[in-house]
Amino acid sequence: MKLLLYSSVAATLILSSCGKSFLEVDPIGKLGKEQVFRDIVGLKNALDGSYNLMARYHMNEYGVYGDLRGDDVAFRTGISNPVMQTEFNYVANDQDEAGATRLMWGNGYAALNNINNIINGAEPFLESSIDKAQATSILGQALLLRALCNFDMTNIYAQQYNYSPDASHLGIPILLKTPPAGTHVARESVSAVYAQILADIEQCIQLLSQNPNVPTKIYASVDAAKALRARIYLYMGQYQNVVNQTSELITPNKYPLVSSADYKKMFTASAQRTDYTSIASEVIWQFNLEKYAKGTVQHLFSEPVEYQYYAAPGYVSLFSDQDIRKTMLQIDPATNYYRSIKYGKEDGVINDNWPLNVKVVRSAELYLNRAEANFRLGNYAEAVSDIKILQARARNVSTDLITIAYNTPEELFAIIKLERRKELGFENQRIYDIMRYKESLNRGTGCTSNLCQLTYPNDRFIMPIPRSELDINPLMQPNPTVNQ
Repeated sequence: MKLLLYSSVAATLILSSCGKSFLEVDPIGKLGKEQVFRDIVGLKNALDGSYNLMARYHMNEYGVYGDLRGDDVAFRTGISNPVMQTEFNYVANDQDEAGATRLMWGNGYAALNNINNIINGAEPFLESSIDKAQATSILGQALLLRALCNFDMTNIYAQQYNYSPDASHLGIPILLKTPPAGTHVARESVSAVYAQILADIEQCIQLLSQNPNVPTKIYASVDAAKALRARIYLYMGQYQNVVNQTSELITPNKYPLVSSADYKKMFTASAQRTDYTSIASEVIWQFNLEKYAKGTVQHLFSEPVEYQYYAAPGYVSLFSDQDIRKTMLQIDPATNYYRSIKYGKEDGVINDNWPLNVKVVRSAELYLNRAEANFRLGNYAEAVSDIKILQARARNVSTDLITIAYNTPEELFAIIKLERRKELGFENQRIYDIMRYKESLNRGTGCTSNLCQLTYPNDRFIMPIPRSELDINPLMQPNPTVNQ
């Protein structure tokens, strides 16, 4: 089963909808739900469409957002047709119907509505002795896609979980089915959204555990659900849960870290474009598009000539020459800028073989999550042990040769945060880490933005709700300051 481009039964992205909220749009294409879900094949094809929508969501505006808003990226001046400048400069306009503010909202809810149609359409097949096993698998996968989609949207349009003591601040609407036309939906608290995310993940695990065999790593699985849940727990500050959840996958070494020699291949190897069994060992879940269709993330970060954002000088300086991760920053001799090649391709590979993939979660992140959680719990030795494993891989040496020197807990935490920044750079997590650390943004020397510093807390850390949504949905609450 491949991730298909739009088919007659896959979702259609709705770019405009006269008289409807984005949340109301029923993106099922020209066929009605009765036709799409009349048999298990239709349900499976709709799931393919949902994977496609989520893959494209992560390969386009959302996929670059977490890095553009942070301190590791600089803008390449003097290029034509700059993309996502308002997001980079923290001046997003809620009335810009062609910009990322509206696209991330509209495309996110197009994906979510399609996923909800599958979740609600799967129920009749669960009663069938013939289709039950397949329907159970489809439902489980769709639930994890819904959890991820809600998590993504909350990251953009809401402050991080720990912004208020009880996470009672505004999140996003919780949609379990596509609202009927004319229905107005309000935003729920971040606490309520996270509770729904965790409930979906738990149900996914229960369903997929009935048939744990997963064809490839491009599909939702029990382990992918557990890995994502570990990240959710970290954002929530449930540190013992983080340790318990990550250890389930780390201790049996189910997803061993790739060698330093294979680190670059994990991101750029062409084979993974179509041979999903060749995906690197440490990858737990990734999105692939089989047919070449370069996304925003490839174009803005990794395209050899047309890249628009590059690694800021302060970020490049974090890496020693012995660190294998520095090879993911490739210098452009014409500008002396370092562009990220985490979304690049191997030399000599034609565009049609460009590996269009996004790592949703890999085991390196699990080590980082567990290290931070153990630190928060006061288990400093355990935290140091996980950081040594990642540093040893980065330097291609034994862990016995790695020394983590610190005099205070604060110094150790700084080391853990730095390791996370280096390992997960250009993987769409940086600004969310800054926000949950409750740190101010400081883009430092070489800043090419109109905004180089932003003090935490600040309303501007999140995006405005699109004005078109606010105008047609009177229950939709705006975000303060950024919604004028």
